[in-house]
Amino acid sequence: MKAPDCELCVLTPSTRWYGEYERPVGFVILDCDSCDVPMAVLREHRAVVQPWERAVIEAALRAVADKLFPGGWFFDDHMRQIPSHYHAHARPLPSWASLRKLRTP
Repeated sequence: MKAPDCELCVLTPSTRWYGEYERPVGFVILDCDSCDVPMAVLREHRAVVQPWERAVIEAALRAVADKLFPGGWFFDDHMRQIPSHYHAHARPLPSWASLRKLRTP
């Protein structure tokens, strides 16, 4: 089911798309237009996925993120801006250099 007023249901290519998946779970991996990192978006309008669905989505996102973030990354499925539609980001781990800058007075 899709909701016409949901921006994640009505995806239009405005950023880089890495792939579309239909089976066993329908989702898309694209660059998030808010934070510019790869994001998997469930094609169905629901906020909760089964553990096996999350595993499928995470594995596909891993294939993209491992290439883009050789220094490491983490799977973030905390849905901040759109809590009614399942999506997950691949966020790069901060480098030691950037952490050091944050701690320098």
